[in-house]
Amino acid sequence: MSGGAITKVMKYDLTYKDGYGNFKDMQEAVWKLIRDTRTILNETIKIAYHWDYLNEKSKRETGEHLDLLEETGYKRLDGYIYDDLKDRFPDFASSNLNAAIQTAWKKYKQSQKDVYIGKMTLPSYKSDQPLPINKQSIKIYDEEREHIVELNLFSTKHKKEHGLASNVRFRINLHDNTQHAIYERVLSGEYTLGQCQLLYDRPKWFFILTYSFKPAQNKLDPDKILGVDMGETCALYASTFGEQGSFVINGGEVSEYAKREEARKRSLQKQAAVCGEGRIGHGTKTRVSSVYKEQERISNFRDTINHRYSKALIEYAVKNGCGTIQMEDLSGIRQSTDFPKFLRHWTYYDLQQKIKTKAKETGIAVSMIDPRYTSQRCSRCGHIDKANRKDQAHFHCLKCGYSCNADFNASQNISIRGIDKIIQKELGAKAKQTD
Repeated sequence: MSGGAITKVMKYDLTYKDGYGNFKDMQEAVWKLIRDTRTILNETIKIAYHWDYLNEKSKRETGEHLDLLEETGYKRLDGYIYDDLKDRFPDFASSNLNAAIQTAWKKYKQSQKDVYIGKMTLPSYKSDQPLPINKQSIKIYDEEREHIVELNLFSTKHKKEHGLASNVRFRINLHDNTQHAIYERVLSGEYTLGQCQLLYDRPKWFFILTYSFKPAQNKLDPDKILGVDMGETCALYASTFGEQGSFVINGGEVSEYAKREEARKRSLQKQAAVCGEGRIGHGTKTRVSSVYKEQERISNFRDTINHRYSKALIEYAVKNGCGTIQMEDLSGIRQSTDFPKFLRHWTYYDLQQKIKTKAKETGIAVSMIDPRYTSQRCSRCGHIDKANRKDQAHFHCLKCGYSCNADFNASQNISIRGIDKIIQKELGAKAKQTD
């Protein structure tokens, strides 16, 4: 992939927490900032255009352009605009005022030529603009199992006048795995936080999170395939054909956590059946609310684990120059009876999706193969027999005598390009021999 950073956005809905009195007071104060944002954006465009008009007029009349430093005392026009507007809009945190100015300034510079040749009109901003927030005015963190975004929206002067001791805080509501993933990566520093926006879309507040990351520039060999086997004993076992080195993640962490949390969930379900008046509330929703929260905790844990595992796998592939990752196709495993019971769980499919996403960002190709017989086939001689796999952990080929870790053998098979087609040919040849 090419060198520049990739920038993306994610929209999160918010719940007001604290920092500006009650919800109504906060909403009125931030609404004013949003109304002022429109004016700031349009004023920036107007001042920039007016300066260009005067500059071109001077060139026509005197043959020379105006000197910005002599005329304004500033080396940059956007610096002049900032000082012109800061006293007119004293409620704004300085970094956010600058963010708004830079937003309009960038748009003006992009359209400048087209405006002057008449291909487009001067840019303008309508009402209800999102409030630009400089990354220096943003803090994201977890607090007592809540995901918090703390925003420095107001100037020091405004805070003193209104007796505010802290910044405005919202709870970020995470609704799906993608939102969780991006939040966690920004929180960990894997993704770089950029200039964001606060948006009001009746009747909710939203946080438009901007993040960026640089795809790694690595020397990857597309013909070097990392075969990835997924299982119960080892969550991931990966290797490249003919090489002894391997990448292994034990599956015990997820299994043990799942057992503890499932037991806790069952306990809460039993408690709900005989709960007191306080939990009965207005119906079933209140009665089982603690169970739903527990399910969410389990889901969040698995989501975080899968991000960690997929990240580690991709790092191993990059380190070893593997330009292709080959995995078992686990789509539809919940409906299939051909797969082991432990693989009929969304966690493995979700893990694969995260591996695919991170591989794409790194420039690694991903290939999916039919997983049948990969655990029964000898990666040395190709002999397929259910009895080759003595138990969950050990593989011993009945034909050539090759012995190794069962998951390693499976990953070696999976690392062969087109292994599923090879297996079908071998099965066909075996069937002819027995006829």
